[in-house]
Amino acid sequence: MALSAGGCFTSKLALGLLNFILAVCSGWALKHYSNGRHGLAAYGLIFAHSVFCILRYTHPNPGNVQRCICEQSLRYAPVIFVTLIIGQLQGIVGDIQLGVGINWCFIVLALYTSILTLISLRRCLNEKSTLAVILSRLERFNLTMCVLWNVYCLWRIAIIEEHSWSLGLAMLVLLNHFVLWRLTLHFNITALEVETVGMCFSVIFAINATQELIEETTSR
Repeated sequence: MALSAGGCFTSKLALGLLNFILAVCSGWALKHYSNGRHGLAAYGLIFAHSVFCILRYTHPNPGNVQRCICEQSLRYAPVIFVTLIIGQLQGIVGDIQLGVGINWCFIVLALYTSILTLISLRRCLNEKSTLAVILSRLERFNLTMCVLWNVYCLWRIAIIEEHSWSLGLAMLVLLNHFVLWRLTLHFNITALEVETVGMCFSVIFAINATQELIEETTSR
């Protein structure tokens, strides 16, 4: 019991420190790299998430509402952040040709509207009901589609404009969502710690991708 309590305290301390680092990175980016409304929303979202999580993990007895908000934010904020960064990158270089007849704003709106609808419907049902389970699976599938759409858009930006940091961010998104969680199976690290570290690196890669585009645009 003592070992379990000690391990829980260490994990909360680590998460508090990681979210502090995330707050510093996103706060600095919010001041220097929040070009346009998409950049402002992206870094503002991550900064707000990190501050809220710091309060959650440093609080000796956080409430259920605080826990729930932090968990949901950790689930959706990284995906929404990358989507907003793509909007920022497109604002810098102009609309990227994503394919014949493909409109970025329309697809983003459709994907996130469907997620919001599924969440709202599931909240109205008993969590253990069959329909709620089906909606939960559809929600996870839809979120995965958002991740893949982000990767595709970043790949198109990297290929068309020949920007390595955009491609690096795309690879990092894939690692964060499909690979790095396996570290918890082999090392003494929690999924929350892995996800928070992934968010820190996502902010750093996004800053460099933005800087790369800004420098090329100003040099033309």
